[in-house]
Amino acid sequence: MTFDDAKGEIDSLVETKWQQDLLDKAFSELREEYAPTVEMTMDQYTLLAEHRNNAVKRVDKVGILEFMSAYSEMMTDFNHLTLMHAWLHPELVKVVD
Repeated sequence: MTFDDAKGEIDSLVETKWQQDLLDKAFSELREEYAPTVEMTMDQYTLLAEHRNNAVKRVDKVGILEFMSAYSEMMTDFNHLTLMHAWLHPELVKVVD
């Protein structure tokens, strides 16, 4: 379940504007902490996707090596936590120019 799915289900239970405001603020803070949008260029996204696809094809230690390879190639652009968010949840990636 995504944040949007959960919020949609809870939204139907909200009865007042102050409850909605409180809910919106809470979900915004949770999303920023646990599912932040990761902005990267198409080239960066392609590089990450290639390493991720290589890792998915393997069931041994190569998966972590693929992540480490992607990180070493992109560490000037992203810290390890941001890149791990994008690695584990590619739906959080927003491709920008």
